[in-house]
Order: sequence, then C-alpha cells, then structure tokens
Amino acid sequence: MMTAREILKNLIDNNKKPTVADWVFNVESFLKEIEEGTKETSEYIEKIKQFGDEFQYCENLVAWLRQLYKRKYDSIEVPPITKRNQIFVAMMFSDETNDVYQNCYKKVIQSLNYACMRIDEKDFTGSIISEITSEISDSVAIIADLTGNRGGVYYEAGVARGLQLCNHPIKLLLTCKQDFFNKEKVHFDVSGDNILLYNDTSDLIEKLNKRLQTVLSVK
Repeated sequence: MMTAREILKNLIDNNKKPTVADWVFNVESFLKEIEEGTKETSEYIEKIKQFGDEFQYCENLVAWLRQLYKRKYDSIEVPPITKRNQIFVAMMFSDETNDVYQNCYKKVIQSLNYACMRIDEKDFTGSIISEITSEISDSVAIIADLTGNRGGVYYEAGVARGLQLCNHPIKLLLTCKQDFFNKEKVHFDVSGDNILLYNDTSDLIEKLNKRLQTVLSVK
C-alpha cells in the first residue's frame, strides 16, 4: 500500500495519466482524504473537469501539488533526542574557566538531575565536528559561555540555532562574565540576546539555577 507521500509524488510525476479525467479525479480524492484542498485547488479541479487539458489549469494544479509536497515532505528531518537528560556546555578551555565549569555549570546541572556534557570529557575517534554536532543534537539544552569570544563556542551555539530552525526542541542559553562583556563585548549578532551575565562563581550559580529551572520548566 502506497504512503501519502508516494501517492502525491505519483500524482505529480504522472500528471494527466492515464487520462486527464482519471488523473483529476484521483487528485480530488487524494486532497479530500488528507484534508489539504483549498478554494484555489477546487477551482482548478472544476475547470479541468469542464475544459480538460486547456488554459493551463492542469499545469497550475501540478505546480500547487509540488508546493504541497515541498511543504509536507522536503523539510529537514530533525534527529530525535535520545539522551533526554543531557545539557551540553560550550566554553573556552583554560584553568580559570575549568574551575567555573566544575564548580558552577556542572554542579548546577547535576543538582537539577541532568547530565552535563563538555566535549573534552568524552573519548571518541573520528571527526570532532561530527561528535560535537551529534552530542548537541542529543541534548535538551546547550549553555554557551561567550567569555573569551572563542570561535568554537559560537559555532556550537550556531549548531543549536540551526536545530531550532528545524523545530528541534533544544534550548539555547548564552552566558558571559560581566567584566568581559563590558570591556571586550560579544559578537554583534548575539549582543541583543538575553545573555546571562555573572560577576563571579557564586553569582553564576544563583542565576544559572534560576534560569535553567525557568527554561527547562524544572519543578
């Protein structure tokens, strides 16, 4: 038995076959079945019934069917989240930031019963880009600390933004140390975002805990 996708593709690829009358009947029946007909398609169908393959009505209906196929089936398929409790952390690597990661990000995330993932903590073979993308796709949220303006952090935040555009449910939380934000500034394309600014580790712990509970609806 053909799927709706296969039927629609067949109606497009084999338009006006075996006859115009048979084809338009099949189109009308299919659109009624999937509840996708519009006033426009109804007019095309009635005109084709009346005039047959004349006045571009068949071509107009095929063009509409192509748009329907593109809207329903040509969208990017978002990978499912399998690690439902994972939060990915993207940040600059240094002794100072490692202390922030261990005593703030990891501590808060785990206190909310989520697993914490930073890519340098994982053993893997192959492409690091592929591994980063996979782990972000598999996370319910990503925290991107912009302190240091590292390109890798912006890249990882961009991966999350791209997933969001594809209706992936991942949440993106941007953070930055207050003095760095004041002196160095973050990139202009994120400067208007609701960035969580923190003064020190205790300030970050308090603000991060509140923000994550809000973003993730933790009770």
